[in-house]
Amino acid sequence: MTLAATIDAGGSGVKLGVVCLETWRVLATVRREYTPLVRAPGLYEWEPDRWWAVIESGLAEAVAEVGAPPSQYAGLTCTGMRIPFVLVDARCAPLGPGVLAPDARGRGYVAEVRSMIGSSALYATTGHWSAPHFGLPKLVWFAREQPSLWARTRWVLQFCDWLLERLCGAVLSEPSSASMSQLLDVSHREWAQGMLEAAGIDSARLPPLADAGSLAGGLRPAVAKRVGLLAGTPVHVGGGDTHVSSVGAVGSRDDVIVIVSGTTTPIMMTTRVPALDATVTPLVSAHLRPGRWAAETNVSISGAMLGWLRDLTRLDYPVLEELAEASPLGARGVLVAAANPEWGESDWAHVPPISLVGVTPGHGVGDLARAVFESTAHAVACNLARLESLNEPGVSEVALTGRGGQSPFAGQLLANVLGRRVIAPGIDNASALGGAMLVAGVDEPPTSAEGIRHERTFEPDLELHAAYAPRTRLYAETFARLRGAFLDQAAVTL
Repeated sequence: MTLAATIDAGGSGVKLGVVCLETWRVLATVRREYTPLVRAPGLYEWEPDRWWAVIESGLAEAVAEVGAPPSQYAGLTCTGMRIPFVLVDARCAPLGPGVLAPDARGRGYVAEVRSMIGSSALYATTGHWSAPHFGLPKLVWFAREQPSLWARTRWVLQFCDWLLERLCGAVLSEPSSASMSQLLDVSHREWAQGMLEAAGIDSARLPPLADAGSLAGGLRPAVAKRVGLLAGTPVHVGGGDTHVSSVGAVGSRDDVIVIVSGTTTPIMMTTRVPALDATVTPLVSAHLRPGRWAAETNVSISGAMLGWLRDLTRLDYPVLEELAEASPLGARGVLVAAANPEWGESDWAHVPPISLVGVTPGHGVGDLARAVFESTAHAVACNLARLESLNEPGVSEVALTGRGGQSPFAGQLLANVLGRRVIAPGIDNASALGGAMLVAGVDEPPTSAEGIRHERTFEPDLELHAAYAPRTRLYAETFARLRGAFLDQAAVTL
């Protein structure tokens, strides 16, 4: 066997996968959790040394589970949640905790960034509108609020960059991962020098850029010893988490919109030109592959709501799905306003609190569970319509991956709400397969590969779609009214 290992690190845990490059079977998947550091409201951080110990331990477990000689590993790669970063010195030692995606310390500098660069120019260059959660206003915060620390900063490492450096010592960044830092000129796949200069950010602190899949270096001897691999095992440049998972699920196909069902639900469409549309305003990133771009929306909190219900009721996911399926269409009038049907700078900046609408003592857990599933499906339908309004030619299929892709109930519900076929690649660890493709240097695994492409297809029930259509409109209208109500309340309070 020839093996490839992938580290897929998120904001609250890591998933380690080992894939056989002959059969393309996932031989091991290990999940570990770590805890974000919340020191104050709006300050969400991560502890590099502590998180790395968890990641290393999980990788060692995955390698041990496979039990193959270390000489059989063709290479490793990594993918990480986009937006998080850490400031390091010349020895790549962290100068403090890293900064996570929900961190909003840059909120006070969003207006300054907007005025220095201009909203239109900012979006046209970076593919991302101004928001406190992206990297640029946070770096301005460090430059203004922590000048001595900023002066000692040699490199700004995105989360994926940091993983790569810990593995092999290389200081490199990759365009799909770097795009959401809001520091990249996405059209040209290079750092936005002029924009960074206008914002007072020295681009010399940003690593050289390298394409996903390129060789970064050899596995550090100390890391190799702890995880059970050979020193010098090839380490390849990875990419952004949603990008790698999408490629793992459907390969490098341009005709598929990928919905990744997880804690949040990003929706990604591959395009042949940067889809920088000022009316739809998708987030636009450089693709893993040069000559391609990704247009993206996200319905935000979705899977997290199901996790909340699981923890509240102490019922496992399969039980909740069974109860949800037993509840009728429309969840007997219950509506959970959680997933965001709108997209854009103002829509994303003013999200109402999660609200349960129409709940009575006569409703049960199954009604709440179904309402959560329907919330996500309605929001996906609204966001999908926005993406497809870009009129990218050739989009023909919708693929559902992640936890939702493993659920027949969720897949069929989404097909009925959308009124179109949904394919679920049936892959438990798409990021491991995407990472293996990067290590192997292929866009697609062989079609005969036994461990991949066991797709499940969900055909829509058009009668049920007709029944869902007015409920999708009602969901969007209710969400908008809640936003207006809470904004009005905030205005009165202020």
